[in-house]
Amino acid sequence: MIIDDIIVAVNDADFDIDFKGVFTVSKALFTSFGIYKATTIWSKSDSALAKPAVRLLGFNALLVALITIYKLTRREIAPLFVLQCLSHYSCFLVFAALAGFGSHPKIKKGKRGDRRIALAIWTLHLLYAIVLVLGFLWAECYEGHVYPVSFLMSDTLFLVSYVMLLYTKKRGFDVESLMDDAEDDATKEDLELFNAQIDAFFSQQRILVVWHFVEMVLGYVLFNVLFEDAVTCDESGDAWVFNFKAGKLFLLLHTYGVKQGLGVASKVFFKTVKKLDKKRKMEAKEKGE
Repeated sequence: MIIDDIIVAVNDADFDIDFKGVFTVSKALFTSFGIYKATTIWSKSDSALAKPAVRLLGFNALLVALITIYKLTRREIAPLFVLQCLSHYSCFLVFAALAGFGSHPKIKKGKRGDRRIALAIWTLHLLYAIVLVLGFLWAECYEGHVYPVSFLMSDTLFLVSYVMLLYTKKRGFDVESLMDDAEDDATKEDLELFNAQIDAFFSQQRILVVWHFVEMVLGYVLFNVLFEDAVTCDESGDAWVFNFKAGKLFLLLHTYGVKQGLGVASKVFFKTVKKLDKKRKMEAKEKGE
């Protein structure tokens, strides 16, 4: 009897479940849980990298919450640009943290590469600040120019930063040459961890480089030239109007790209460390047998 009453009450309420919204929130919670686990591990570490890692993971958790709220409630251009630019900057901060506080023997001794590495990193800090401010001011949509120059600036800077970071890696942190000269097992483990984290970082960066390049092509070429009616501007010029499924795909590419960028820190600081620790335990077990 009670069950029948509950069923009738639910039917009378006429619930309209937004499955897309449920999926978006669930995915955000899953990502946030991964960030939480990574933060818990690093907060107990005495490594010099611990504080920068915890701060960056907290920053990413905040951005995950903001991009989730945006997907559920907003369609304005400027907030999406800010979130995308901060996602790019977050990826750069991962490398900056590794280069400044990582387990590389040179870094532990206070030798953080030559001056060109420091110059490249500080130049990127400045460029991201400039692009963030100017991009926010120029994030407007108008007839014949659906894709604002702001996104071109942000994605172009991301591609440039990828090249610059590759350069800094090759100039200052030659892990292979140091491996042969490592004096003890602790040094070898430090080099192995640093190498694994750097490899994980650039592996994720290569994927994002392709992703954001596709974003630029779709946004600037396809939706500005070939499919002009798929995405149009609202009356104020502050937001997009998606007329077809292709237009919604346009938004999905950007929001998904932001979330992928925010996942780089947890992959580098948590999954890589966990994977390497598992590998070492298996090697120790094999030696014991």
